Amino acid sequence: MELSPEEYGAYWRASIYVAAGSLFVFLSYRFVIASLFGYGEAGAVIVGIFMLAAVTFAGTFVAMLGLARAVRTAVDAEMRG
Repeated sequence: MELSPEEYGAYWRASIYVAAGSLFVFLSYRFVIASLFGYGEAGAVIVGIFMLAAVTFAGTFVAMLGLARAVRTAVDAEMRG
């Protein structure tokens, strides 16, 4: 599969999206959400669960955008060649 410079750049941007989504979820959980679970009070735990769901959704969305871009670039390169 021969990649043009634009396709090569698209692969890099796609990998950055996947890494950014994963890093966002990890760092948000590690430094924000885990501290809420540490309080042990019902209100803090409920807010932590809500934030965990929201952060996981957002991070997964960004990672899937990157994955879709990588697949689209690969399909375009294969169809062209």
